[in-house]
Amino acid sequence: MARGDTPIVQVRRRVKAPAEQIFDLWTNPDLMARWMSPFPGAVDCKASCDLRPGGAFSLVMSSVESSREVSGTYVQVDRPRKLVFTWIGPLTNNVTTLVTVELNPHGDETDLVLTHERLPTPAIHEGHTKGWGHILDHLADEVGSGG
Repeated sequence: MARGDTPIVQVRRRVKAPAEQIFDLWTNPDLMARWMSPFPGAVDCKASCDLRPGGAFSLVMSSVESSREVSGTYVQVDRPRKLVFTWIGPLTNNVTTLVTVELNPHGDETDLVLTHERLPTPAIHEGHTKGWGHILDHLADEVGSGG
């Protein structure tokens, strides 16, 4: 999926949890550290954030083979429906990209739509598609474990 000539990642999941709980998982550093990882398997993440428009966040996500460092700033914080933030790191070629997380309640579940825009190359798009898939798998596992 692309707008103009830049590739866009869009991942959708229905998560068995209320939007408020999912929003907290995205915005509380102690909770983020339990599930935020683009790697399959065990999660190893260090997270910090200043949750307000213009506030910064940083993530260091590691696996046995590799590590990913990402930082950004919050653009929009609309609890519990929408979170928009920039996303920049070596794997975006240090280009500032934009991530939007939309949470739409559906009974006792929530439809989560993650959109990642401004990715600079098709290879980076492909890598982020895979990474966001693993991240949302970990989020679903965390909710399932009572997190």
